[in-house]
Amino acid sequence: MLSRILYFFRETMISLMRNISMTIAAILTIFVTLSLVGVATLVYLWNSAGADTVKKAVRFEVFMLPDASESQIDSVREMLEADKENGKVSKITFYSKQDAYDFFRKSFKDEKDLIKSISKEDLPVSFLVAPESSDEESVQDLISTYEAIPGVDKVTYADFKDDIRRATIINRTLGVFAIVLLIASCVLVYNTVRLAVYARRREIEIMKLVGASNWFVQVPFMAEGATQGFVGGLLACGSAFFFKVYVLDENFSSFKGFAVSQFGLTVTIFMIVLMGMAVGIASSYIGLKRYLDV
Repeated sequence: MLSRILYFFRETMISLMRNISMTIAAILTIFVTLSLVGVATLVYLWNSAGADTVKKAVRFEVFMLPDASESQIDSVREMLEADKENGKVSKITFYSKQDAYDFFRKSFKDEKDLIKSISKEDLPVSFLVAPESSDEESVQDLISTYEAIPGVDKVTYADFKDDIRRATIINRTLGVFAIVLLIASCVLVYNTVRLAVYARRREIEIMKLVGASNWFVQVPFMAEGATQGFVGGLLACGSAFFFKVYVLDENFSSFKGFAVSQFGLTVTIFMIVLMGMAVGIASSYIGLKRYLDV
């Protein structure tokens, strides 16, 4: 058993060195295509994290009438607290007239005349509410409930529906792009392997004529493909790591919530290596099969 393993290992190394140009071509092909697959995967993870952050950032604000009574304000506060206990609301932030006036002065600090014309009493108190669910129907139900309460002027809602839809479209496009690249990688490596197999077709025919089994002939070629895929995958991992650290992290760090976790990067790297080996093995197996019928 050991001697057979050593034989396969030796034949694989000899084949890789004998057809060095083909080996380099296969490795570079896998490297380029899997680099693009890795980049597409990282952008997918980055975009997904951002979309999840946007969903969690859904808020609506309940503005009271400027002349709302304390009892009306307390009524809204009690309803919000009850919804929080019932699991409909996760966070409530109260803004007094003074808070609203401070924010107003900060926002319009260059408009001196406007600031003089508005007093603290002209501004309403409000409640900034984070719903427990980001589902649009659930949020709209809450908004409708609070709009009908006496003393409430209006309820504003930051609608991120279009942003989430765009993120979904981007991710689906990236998924299709990654699949197309993977197929292209298989085809290119398959053609490269076919050329290498064609150059050694006489050797394969002789091995078959002297009684070698299909697996005995195939294993060195599949090991060769796995080696090429492994090396190409490792190089592609370097590209993915570079893209994550020096492109996404350095240039898009200001995008709050948009990030690729260390776990996501690790999974992507393992996926690239495994995909490289799988592409190499599958391409070698398929490319060699037609020459085994002697």
